[in-house]
This record gives sequence, C-alpha cells and structure tokens, in this order.
Amino acid sequence: MSRFRVIVTEPINVKGVEYLKEKGVEVVELPQGSKEEDLLERVGEADGLISRGSIKITREMMERSTKLKVVGVHGMGCDHVDLKAAEELGKVVCNTPDALTVTVAEMTAGLTLAAVRNVVAADKAVRAGQWNRKYSDLIGLELAGKTVGIVGLGRIGAATAKRLKAFDAEVVYWSRTRKPEAEEELGVKWLELDELLRRSDIISLHLPGTAETHHIIGERELGLMKMGVIIVNMARGRVINEEAMIRALQSGKIRAAALDVFEREPLPEDSPLRAMDNVILTPHLGACNLEGMQRMAVQVAEGVHKVLTGYRPDNPVVI
Repeated sequence: MSRFRVIVTEPINVKGVEYLKEKGVEVVELPQGSKEEDLLERVGEADGLISRGSIKITREMMERSTKLKVVGVHGMGCDHVDLKAAEELGKVVCNTPDALTVTVAEMTAGLTLAAVRNVVAADKAVRAGQWNRKYSDLIGLELAGKTVGIVGLGRIGAATAKRLKAFDAEVVYWSRTRKPEAEEELGVKWLELDELLRRSDIISLHLPGTAETHHIIGERELGLMKMGVIIVNMARGRVINEEAMIRALQSGKIRAAALDVFEREPLPEDSPLRAMDNVILTPHLGACNLEGMQRMAVQVAEGVHKVLTGYRPDNPVVI
C-alpha cells in the first residue's frame, strides 16, 4: 500500500499527478465540479491536499484530518486557505509563485494591448457587420509614450513592467517598499500611490488579496485618476471596489478595463460589466497556459512530497 495519500481538489496538469505517483504516492482526484462538502467527506483520509482555489480549505477541514500535514496551493494566491488555522494546527502551506510569473505577465501585456486597441469590441463589430465603426468608437491608442502605473512590483509586476517597457511605455510603480535594484534593472520609477494614480494613463494591478489590499482602489482613488484611464486587473477582484469601478466606466472616467478577476467569481449573470463594450472579461485565466500549468502542477507536487517526506518545501507560506 502507498505510504501517503494526496487529494487533488480540482483538476491539475497530468505532469503533477504523474510526479506523485512515480514517488509512490496514492493520488485521489476529486471529480471536476466538486464542492466543499465533497472534500469534507474525504479529507480525513488525506496526508496532503493540492488546491487550486475553487474549494476553500477551512479550519473545519484541517481539524477533521489528523493525518493532514500539508496543503499545496497550485498558484500563488492563498486567500482561499485559512492560514491562521493552518499555523495553529501545525499544517504546512506551500505555493508555486515562480511557476506563473511569465504566464501572468504575458497575459497582462496581451490584455493591455487589447484594451488600448479595442480588440475585443472590434471583433464583435466585424461579426455584427459594423465595419464602419473603425472610423469612430473603435479608434484606439498607442501604448508607446503612455505612462503605465504598476501597483505591486512583485515577481509578476516586475515581469509585466519589463514587457511593457519593450513597447516604449514609461513605467512607474508603487509598492509598500521601494525596490532600488528593480528600478535600476528595469528602468522604472517609484511613486507614492496617489501620485501614480494621478499620472498614469494605464494602471495595472498586481497585488495579493489581503485585508490590507481590500479596496485599495476605491471611490477616492478612482477620483484621483485621469479622465480616460485604462485599468487592467490580473491580481484579485477585491483589490478594486467593483461598484465604484462600474460607475467610473459608465461615466467615461475609465476609458476601458481588462479584468481577469472579480469580487464574486464566477461573475454574476446580473453584473453590469457583462454588457459593457469597453470592458474585456476573462475567467480568472491569468495562470492558464500549457507551460504554466505544467510548471505549477509539478512544483506543487514537489512541495507536497517534500513535506510528506520530512523536508522543507521551496515556497513555504505557513511552516
């Protein structure tokens, strides 16, 4: 019999499952669409969990499993895991921050270009036979020469800055601490957050979803922004006050938005964002490409296996 059992709560790339099986771990993959109650029924038999975020890993789950040693997060954001409970109960939590840096940065660059050039609205126009919109509301902007404000210069924020600099944009950033080495390497300038909001033509958000960052962009912050600003959010939906953002989109204060994340996911059917032609919507897709999914699956499997066999994981969140 296998020495360890790991429950994979949502589908991951087969490379991660194969890695664990090659190490002699029994892997239990919950059916796609499983809910919290489905995991609760089985968590007591798990030595480890691998989670992608759709199912919350709660205190109740961790208390129910005396065997559980580790929760591996497939990705970077751990806001679906009760980290305080994990620490108190002695459960290790690890994630895969290095696996998705390029993946998310490329998606951010793509969404930024799509927003400044109205790519999605233009596609819809052609399909609807509205060719002549190219002379009116589909006229876009150049990224070259624009000021892009990066809010949060972590791994992904820095990788995004590097890519946008290649389009001759001026890149400024705000983070809680200045990063002189990154400033020199990337050619970016640190600004206070309010000043960044005032000066930027495009604002790209790359912050974790924490109590400190909740609604860091709210009514007041939106009021500081330029008329016609473009917002790209690849971080967490809760970093923006969504209701305030919707009002700013409706008024024209925000020219366009590209949103991969939302305060409620899936995006509710009655959300006004669904009907806005100047908004690009994607289903929390930032980490989803073949290479990134393979890296995350293998790295989370490696982290979980290290903990189960008595070693420290490469990317501990709670240890």
